Amino acid sequence: MDAERFEALLAAVGELTASLNVAEVSARLLDGVVELGGAAGAALLLDAHNGAAVEPLLRGETRGEPAQVFVLRARGERVGELRVFASAPLDGRALDALVANGASALANARAHEAALLRADYDSLTGLANRGRITAALDRELERAQRYGRSLAFVIFDIDNLKGWNDRFGHLAGDAALVQVGALLRERSRLSDTAGRYGGDELALVLPETTTDGALAVAEKVRAAVEALAHADEGASLAISAGVASAPADGKTVVDLIRTADARLYRAKAAGGNRVIA
Repeated sequence: MDAERFEALLAAVGELTASLNVAEVSARLLDGVVELGGAAGAALLLDAHNGAAVEPLLRGETRGEPAQVFVLRARGERVGELRVFASAPLDGRALDALVANGASALANARAHEAALLRADYDSLTGLANRGRITAALDRELERAQRYGRSLAFVIFDIDNLKGWNDRFGHLAGDAALVQVGALLRERSRLSDTAGRYGGDELALVLPETTTDGALAVAEKVRAAVEALAHADEGASLAISAGVASAPADGKTVVDLIRTADARLYRAKAAGGNRVIA
């Protein structure tokens, strides 16, 4: 390997390890294999991560049988597989350096993305946390105002969860919160943001949804929660909700949260197990 090619390899390795974005690291690894390893093409098959399968990433000519297959490992764990296709002799030194550093860079990037994911989601319910809910509401409100579309926001509160905890124990209370969170997720769309707003409060950000539409969604959640029963005692849960929509109830995130919150408290003051919009 001449000096110029060696310098290019060092630069490619540096670019690999400098990024904490999985897609970016993957693209740089494939580019390096083709440009510096002498491959006609390459396929990167990352192992499933966070429960999601990953589509193979391809560069160049990838038909036929690969000339070499590298299992990517870092910190003793498998990251994925790199298949190298060749129509001419490969540069083994370059490939070995790229594979070793690419595996490490991919592991680091995945760990970084997992940490970011944990920071955005509630550890108990798996729903978005308060910060992510507020960010989603801010983003969707800006979009709704720009395009003249509707937006709704719903805050839910599990009625008397403290009493449930006192009767069945805190583990049962956590389980109830998880069940309600699952119902919230099941009855929302992919474009919606379902989250835990704090304590026993949950929330829904509903883009392109009118007040009537949000009321219908909240009523479905309320009815589904009411139908839940404690396996041993036959006790039922209940949930209250307050609905706010833009632009009718305000033009800022603070307006929508304040209005939904006030209506939630009206629902609870009226006896709970109801939705007010």
